[in-house]
Amino acid sequence: MKKFFLGLAFGIAIAGVIGLLLAFPSYGDKIAVLRIKGTITSSPSFLEESVSPESLYPAIEKIEKDPTIKGVLIEINSPGGSAVASRELSIAVKSIKKPKVCWMGDVAASGAYWIASACDRIVADPLTLTGSIGVTASYLQFAGTLDKYGVTYERFVTGPYKDTGSPFRNLTEEERHGMFMLVNETFQVFLEDLQKNRKFTAEELEMLKSGGMFLGKDAVKIGLVDDLGSWYDAKEMIKNQTGTVDPEFIEFRKPGMSFLELLGSFM
Repeated sequence: MKKFFLGLAFGIAIAGVIGLLLAFPSYGDKIAVLRIKGTITSSPSFLEESVSPESLYPAIEKIEKDPTIKGVLIEINSPGGSAVASRELSIAVKSIKKPKVCWMGDVAASGAYWIASACDRIVADPLTLTGSIGVTASYLQFAGTLDKYGVTYERFVTGPYKDTGSPFRNLTEEERHGMFMLVNETFQVFLEDLQKNRKFTAEELEMLKSGGMFLGKDAVKIGLVDDLGSWYDAKEMIKNQTGTVDPEFIEFRKPGMSFLELLGSFM
């Protein structure tokens, strides 16, 4: 009987240990995977695939605090978007004090490249579209159409520039100059950040100012990309960067789903 109770106690103890192992994550080396897909916006969108600083901050905080996470693999597939959101995400990614490798998918342009530049290494497929370094601002203007049909626009503003950009009247030369200055100042901040992150030569920087798009195979020649390769090549690179042999890759998904993702889950 004594042996029976000793065996039972031993079995319970073993079951308890197994339960604890299942309840808590393993403490082996891990690599975090962050995916930046869709338009970069200042706030989450439910009408299109998008990413915002708000959606990634919690994951970045967890990655930084977890000692078992040795590095980060970031996949980017985005045409860019908001200048403010792109810069905020770039700063957030750069704040991670662990090795960071970025892999570019179909496209990583404009603000998306701003984010990629914050990584230690950038890997792209030879056919990835990247570049488009620049800032744009535009609006539709209906003043000519309104004049054609005899429609007038009455202004009631508290300051002469309050309705700058209204589609119902033409810009003055002073306003056009002011709009261009705003765009150009934003562009200068973009370039300064890229220069800090990537150390472009004067010649490379001048080439980027054109705002042109490049395939990955050409982007590597002008310093936009460090290496050409697949997603699996990027995985091997982050393993080498972190000195890990067989790490567990943990994907950090953004909270919630977009409206289109929600619809897709029912199809």
